[in-house]
Amino acid sequence: MAAELPLACRMDALDGAERRRYGGLFAELASRLAGIEELPDGFAFIFPRERPLFLTLAEWVALERRCCPFLSFELVLESRAAPVSLRLTGRPGVKEFLRREFPEVPAGRWPA
Repeated sequence: MAAELPLACRMDALDGAERRRYGGLFAELASRLAGIEELPDGFAFIFPRERPLFLTLAEWVALERRCCPFLSFELVLESRAAPVSLRLTGRPGVKEFLRREFPEVPAGRWPA
């Protein structure tokens, strides 16, 4: 059995310009967050269905997956009217990690 990747960010995964871009993308996404749904192995972050926002999500995922290779990412577009869902999932401990690592998300927004 292969060793599991640690539940820790790889701080060396992004250079300075990428880290600044990541921060700007995350701030935009945090301001547009419509809700959070708890999943058995993570969370679904819900956003309005808008093309520019979907592209922002895709760019953020491309950077985040380099920092956190232990996470699984899924962008979901279910129907024309449904919002966009970004699912971040993984092994036990991922939920606690996400709550701790995304302090920009107000505590009241997280599912109990």
